[in-house]
Amino acid sequence: MARSRPGERGRSRAKRGAHASAAQLTLSDWQRTQAEPHAPSPEPPPPSRSPLDAESGSDVDRLAKALAPRLADELSVRMRASAGEPAATARLLTLDELVAQLPSGKRPQTWKRWLYERTRRGEVPGCVKLGGMLFFEREPALAWLRAGAASTR
Repeated sequence: MARSRPGERGRSRAKRGAHASAAQLTLSDWQRTQAEPHAPSPEPPPPSRSPLDAESGSDVDRLAKALAPRLADELSVRMRASAGEPAATARLLTLDELVAQLPSGKRPQTWKRWLYERTRRGEVPGCVKLGGMLFFEREPALAWLRAGAASTR
């Protein structure tokens, strides 16, 4: 912060105070406006036609009219194409989902510790860490479990 001379410091505050008080409404201003009788508001104007409805609109309106059907067609094609594909995250298993695939002879917490240790060693294929959480690619992780959870090294 830049230092100012003692005399200037007071003057700059005074200037700011003068500008701020001129633009800022006070409680008494608000009370005065509330006490004044209000004239009834005029009838709202009739709704005007949309700029897109006008025959002779601006260039932007004509461009929007021309692009709208094309955009709708493109979006419908893309939505149909993506509906047939599974989401990218559907291929990922959470740690709890992978633990559910393991034998129930041990407690889930034991299996979680076991999996954390294996992932630290890099033994679990398809392990992905997102935001501090572990996820596993479905096919490689399940294939690793089916193979007896053998080391991939």
